[in-house]
Amino acid sequence: MPETQIAQAVQLLDLMLEHFADDGHWTRGRYDDGNGGHCLVGALLHLSRKHRLPRAPAIALLQDAMPRPGLPLVHFNDACCDSTAELRSIILKARHLADDHAEQDRAAAAAKAWLLARIGKKRRTPSTDIVDAAPNEPFVPKRLAA
Repeated sequence: MPETQIAQAVQLLDLMLEHFADDGHWTRGRYDDGNGGHCLVGALLHLSRKHRLPRAPAIALLQDAMPRPGLPLVHFNDACCDSTAELRSIILKARHLADDHAEQDRAAAAAKAWLLARIGKKRRTPSTDIVDAAPNEPFVPKRLAA
């Protein structure tokens, strides 16, 4: 995930944490309860529209943060999640995963830069290839005395 997408996902996850700081803003069974309450997905959609942030990177991180692989976000909100605290813990876990992704991207970029520098250095050094080191004169075998 590119660094700009990670930053936008973190921004959206932070907005979601802020939204769910108040227990009255969480609802089940619908995206929006009409009184400022949203489910997990409803808050994500609402806040991404309101702040013009892409939702796909945040959705991917939330999916990765689910307690069971492949557990749909809506099902988690409506059937598995017991409290706003538990909902916030999933959002925090997704945020930590975003930090991990950013760190992995930085490490990969550093490794790539190091490898490219090594390749550039190798190209500038004289060749140690046996063909380059061989003399230009033809090989003439010498007869050994018997």
